[in-house]
Amino acid sequence: MAVPTITSVTPNSGPTAGRLLVAIAGTNFQLSPTPPPGPTNGILAPTVRVLFGTELAVNVAVVSSTKLYCYIPSGDDGPVDVTVTHLDPLGVPIVGETVTAVAAFTYTRVLLTAQSDLTRLVRTLLRQIKREVIKNVSLTVSTDYDSQTIDMLNLIDTAEKPAIVLFGPELRQNRFYSLNQTQITPDTGTLFEERKVPFTVDLNFSLWGISDRTIQTINLVALTDLFFHRNKFISMLRVDGDPSKGTVRYEMDWQNIENNIRIGTQPNESDIRVFNGEFLIRGFDLEDLAGVDDDSVIARGAQVDEDGLTFSVEQKVG
Repeated sequence: MAVPTITSVTPNSGPTAGRLLVAIAGTNFQLSPTPPPGPTNGILAPTVRVLFGTELAVNVAVVSSTKLYCYIPSGDDGPVDVTVTHLDPLGVPIVGETVTAVAAFTYTRVLLTAQSDLTRLVRTLLRQIKREVIKNVSLTVSTDYDSQTIDMLNLIDTAEKPAIVLFGPELRQNRFYSLNQTQITPDTGTLFEERKVPFTVDLNFSLWGISDRTIQTINLVALTDLFFHRNKFISMLRVDGDPSKGTVRYEMDWQNIENNIRIGTQPNESDIRVFNGEFLIRGFDLEDLAGVDDDSVIARGAQVDEDGLTFSVEQKVG
């Protein structure tokens, strides 16, 4: 009887959505038997079962007697036990050949109130417009407006005029920039890692300029257009608060959107002059959200393992 043991789970935390590749280290993990000579369909019967709490892990691959890989299932936030059980050729658990690591993995949720890279990028944009165009800049994500202004609800607070208000961002998938990263990267020695293609989006913003004087409106139109003409890219620190990690920049596109700046010509009874337009920030990788660590590795492998056989862990989930 070969009773398995668990010494570590790496990483030991991940998102409640699951689909994270983890490595479990230990001893006495049951390897697949050597396949018979001749052609095979490449599918081997599973030799172990892995549970995170009460949920089954998927795509379990035992690469040696001391290491296996698997994708975590979805789960509720909080710590869970990790259990490894050997299976017989029929897939039935073998009595006595099981081990449980108590609270070895912790599910975490995205912190919606924390500052993610997307939040940092939007704030960087606002600071840059405040610095180069006009200080009175605000951002709104409100979509509910009414015609009754006396109740002071659903109004944009611009403090004073003239002002610029941004609406957005609207996320649009961008497959062009998502394919610019190398997917296969060396790890150590003969080992390699395969990383997922990032989910890359364009951030679409609507921009409104507001004033109560014609000359201010015309000048603000010109200054806004000049801002995007001069700033083809927007840059920010790659890691917040750590300049040693360098910067990352994203393309800003204002000129190539049809009917870019539009000055309002609707008849009304107010003295407000407005203009509006749209612009894009291209190629943002919508990946790591605040509070969830994700190394984006979907497969690990090596040219030759300790038994002289090649192995790899392939992505089987979306």
